[in-house]
Amino acid sequence: TMTLERAMAPLMTIGGFCNLAIFEYPLGQPRTYISCLYGLAKWSLLIYFCYYPDYIDRLQKRKTIYFIDMVVLLTVILILISICRFKELKMCLRELAIVDQTLESLGTPNEYQILRDWIIRIIIGWIVYSFSGLIYYIIVVWSSDKVTTYRILNVIYMCYPMIVIILSTLTSATILGLVLYICVHLICKSFLLTLCVQMFTERNT
Repeated sequence: TMTLERAMAPLMTIGGFCNLAIFEYPLGQPRTYISCLYGLAKWSLLIYFCYYPDYIDRLQKRKTIYFIDMVVLLTVILILISICRFKELKMCLRELAIVDQTLESLGTPNEYQILRDWIIRIIIGWIVYSFSGLIYYIIVVWSSDKVTTYRILNVIYMCYPMIVIILSTLTSATILGLVLYICVHLICKSFLLTLCVQMFTERNT
């Protein structure tokens, strides 16, 4: 049977590779140390070999700092917050699952499969958007220059922080939409239940 955790699993898996969530294998058993080591190794290499030299080079040339230069720092902060709050997120999802099971017992249909399908569509859209952005920079921005492997890698690591931020936004929007969906159904069920009780009370009196 489809559960809320299984429905959210694709988004959490992609988030794990982008360091926005903790890997779980099997489902429900977080691998905290592996996730932290993976994130630490990846971002240490990216910052040391890519972002820091590029940042210093641009700072020496322009003598000023723009917002785009702070995207990497914002991404690292976002990742740290996501990892630290992951346990609370899982608890929130479990509580939502309990509320949803209560609504299901009251007659609300289980729509986890629809949620999973929408999450897969969101992931596909995110991947298409990311690759289209990379292709745009490679073809349009550098159309007059020779495209080399170094330039392609340069585009990838420069766009990567923004891609992570977009994925984090999509994840937050998905969870917020799920909360609103459950709240609306809960309010409707409560209203109908109150109305039925009131009508039954009036008939008896």
